[in-house]
Amino acid sequence: MAVVIASKGFVFEVSTAVQPVQDVEISQNQSSVQLMPTFDADTTEINAFKVKDADLYIFSQYFDQEEVFDELREWYDSEQYRFEVPADEIDRIESFLDENFYDLNRVPPDAIEPFCVVKEKYTDHADILRNSVYHTSRGRNTIFVMQDELSAERALEQGATRLADSDIDFQL
Repeated sequence: MAVVIASKGFVFEVSTAVQPVQDVEISQNQSSVQLMPTFDADTTEINAFKVKDADLYIFSQYFDQEEVFDELREWYDSEQYRFEVPADEIDRIESFLDENFYDLNRVPPDAIEPFCVVKEKYTDHADILRNSVYHTSRGRNTIFVMQDELSAERALEQGATRLADSDIDFQL
């Protein structure tokens, strides 16, 4: 026995012996399901270091998208090759960077040690300096705050010592 069903502009001829009515209902429900496309975007992590008692965050990052750099230009210190963002602006900057696939990681002053290395002054440190956010001299040494932990590891390979393994007291 054949049954003709008309629904939403479609005409179905169904044999009750072969296909029960509930199968027709299932196929009608499935046809109205719309799948949204999904994708995973890689983000670049940026460590922004809070400078104690300065109400300021500093970070170093090369932005290959000119419009991203233009948005942040007012906070760029071209002599230090880093961004210096007032603490009251960091939420807005973090939101902007998130929209452009950058993940801003705020590092408080008491958590910078894994990023800090020490190297004796007047030794080759150009590659270390290039990947640092901040540097300063203390006695016979230069202290570097590196962009990320990988940069700190590379600095160790180039003869630097972890701040934790030195007798130097330092706080950003």
